[in-house]
Amino acid sequence: MAEAGRWGFAHGQVSSPLYGHWPLATVLAEVGRHQEAAEICGMIVQAGRSESSAKVSFWTTVAWVAQLNAAGHHNAALGAFANVVDVTRGEADEGSSALAILIWQLVHYAGMLGTAGQRVQAHVIRQRALAHLSELDKTGECKSWSNILSWWATLYALSGRSAEPAPLPSAPTPPFGFPFLDWSPDVKQAYIDGLPSLEEQVARLSEAASTNPCGHLPELVALHRRLRIRSALYREKRSHRILKPLRPIFNEGVALARRLVDVASNEQSRETLGEALTDRAVFLVAAEQYGEAYDDYREVVDLVG
Repeated sequence: MAEAGRWGFAHGQVSSPLYGHWPLATVLAEVGRHQEAAEICGMIVQAGRSESSAKVSFWTTVAWVAQLNAAGHHNAALGAFANVVDVTRGEADEGSSALAILIWQLVHYAGMLGTAGQRVQAHVIRQRALAHLSELDKTGECKSWSNILSWWATLYALSGRSAEPAPLPSAPTPPFGFPFLDWSPDVKQAYIDGLPSLEEQVARLSEAASTNPCGHLPELVALHRRLRIRSALYREKRSHRILKPLRPIFNEGVALARRLVDVASNEQSRETLGEALTDRAVFLVAAEQYGEAYDDYREVVDLVG
């Protein structure tokens, strides 16, 4: 497909030599060829900027960021995502982008900074996200937007990539960071078909953790996060009405993390609770429960800074 795009450009049939390269980048990511995927995504991002007066595309840039990170180029990924946040902040100020999208991006950026060991800067970004959450709680969005849940779902899925199996040519995995609708059909179906198995594993671990919390609760909490991310992607693609079907699983995730703090009472368990509260906060923003989202994220700031 990419070769056909190059041929079409050479013969004046399409406007860019990168026509058809997006699906190629997607499947390269699915089989773990992240460096090649990052190079293609980077070329698409740069071409988009030159063609539309430096306009930054959220979708292509987030895919680029994901592949840069997966290929080990963490500083480049941070810089690229910071650019996305800056652009969205300007758009939100002008009223051309939802405040919720800016909040999701700030929360994700804070997580990236924390993973990179930049804790002070992560704290600054969390404070900005909290301030915007307070604003959203008081005033709501400046206008009614169409369905923007894909922005939340894409970033939320990307935040959990490190807990998923590594991709191999013989065992492709989802290209986290790419929109769900752009995943290869077989990869997408396998991911959704894995939900019942994850639910069964969580149920077994939950039973084991009830009698031996020290031995099984940390694994249960980690596995439950994989389950709620997968559940969120599944539900978001079926309906924009996500509050009722998804609230219980996010509440359960926070409850499990609080149990872990009670059992372990260390910095790692508190960070795990912060992660569960962050998950619920961004979900509640997606479900337009802004006051509850603010309360959760305020606790996150108090817990982890």
